[in-house]
Amino acid sequence: MKRGLWEAVMERDKGCILHRLEPGHVCRTVWGTEHPWDATDMLTTEHVKADLRMGKRAPDDMGFLVALCGAANNRPPTKVQRGLFREYLAGVAA
Repeated sequence: MKRGLWEAVMERDKGCILHRLEPGHVCRTVWGTEHPWDATDMLTTEHVKADLRMGKRAPDDMGFLVALCGAANNRPPTKVQRGLFREYLAGVAA
């Protein structure tokens, strides 16, 4: 992914979106160390597919990317979380 795209996702999301979408979410690195939800330099991006087809990665595009902490991205997100991501992306696109 291009660096400018990563920066644009971080600017839009302002931090790990699970912090806003799941009350009580605690952001952690992939090694389990807690960190602030808005520490964008410690966050990763997750590709969110528009549909549920297997084997096809979502494009590198603002409409399909969200900011997540490393732990949330490393364990992959649940179906419920992916649904929340889709709703969030639909809302920020409007």
